[in-house]
Amino acid sequence: MPTLILRDTHRALVEEMESLDKLKRETSEKIREAASHGDLKENAEYHAAREEQSLIVRKKQLMQSHSPFRIIENSEIKTNEVGFGNKVTISREDKDETEDYYLLGPIEFELDLFPIIATYHSPFGKAIIGKKLNEDFTLEIEGKDTKFTITAIEKIPS
Repeated sequence: MPTLILRDTHRALVEEMESLDKLKRETSEKIREAASHGDLKENAEYHAAREEQSLIVRKKQLMQSHSPFRIIENSEIKTNEVGFGNKVTISREDKDETEDYYLLGPIEFELDLFPIIATYHSPFGKAIIGKKLNEDFTLEIEGKDTKFTITAIEKIPS
């Protein structure tokens, strides 16, 4: 099943992947340079560059692990009920203030593009999908049932 992703996020993902490729090439140069200094056992520059490259490769693999993608256009996002690409304002029965959640996917979460992301795979995301304005739902939080109400459903601004 393809991973849902906003068109703007897909652009940001492509840019991030290109940036990671560039960093990987630069780090490879650092590794070659550090290796040319001789004894690798005590070469801190070499080990630091290898560790940096390892982190870059892991981050890139994580991003790629979510493919294939299904790009969601802004025109496909609806506001009559909660779905992917919505900014959802929710009130919680035991709090005075509402909170905004962005119902998105793992790539938006990984790229940290929006505040308070609820992925559509998460229990919270699954609980709000399909809910309508002013509809209540209950989730178990820390061993007790907590009531929430959907107070607004908007498209995420592009």
